[in-house]
Amino acid sequence: MLKVLALCGVIVLVSARTVHAEWHFTPMAGFTAFGNTSLFDAELGTSKRHSHFGGGVALLGSGIFGAEVLSIWTPGFFERDDALVDLTDSSRVISAMANVVVTTPRRWTEYGLRPFVSGGFGLMHAQTKAAEDVLLINVNTGGYNIGGGVVGFLSQRTGVRFDIRYHSTLNRMSDEDADVPSIGPVHLRYVTFSLGLVFRR
Repeated sequence: MLKVLALCGVIVLVSARTVHAEWHFTPMAGFTAFGNTSLFDAELGTSKRHSHFGGGVALLGSGIFGAEVLSIWTPGFFERDDALVDLTDSSRVISAMANVVVTTPRRWTEYGLRPFVSGGFGLMHAQTKAAEDVLLINVNTGGYNIGGGVVGFLSQRTGVRFDIRYHSTLNRMSDEDADVPSIGPVHLRYVTFSLGLVFRR
């Protein structure tokens, strides 16, 4: 799955290459909210707000199409600060996606905010660890994301990006799901709100 994801990322980035294309390297941070899952959630922490970290690499041309590879890591996704008993020692959710980007032509917004929407497919990983090795989660599955935001530049090379994005596993049942502690078919969904610093090259 990781090899397929890497290949898809290379393909979409190469396919986005146009005249006067520019690279955006964007470390990001924010919070994850509105989580929902069928996976075993001992502390009922999925629906709580959690901080996340991540980054993206995008290739945008002067026209409306581009591509990006985006990854977001949310530690503590299955945990909550006000839990009466700490049933989970650590947990995390990671998404890694290859996206197609649609934005406004650069000549329209060279000195202003450039809005965009993007979406694509990739890999989602969920994991929990606890002292008692009972009903622990270690799942890798296909997923998709869709979202949008704006990019604005403070200088020729540096700018900021705001991004809101919906992430979800693909709705399918596999033989591997039989060993996963889940109520019905495995699903995992959440929304991320991110702010990033863009370095343009």
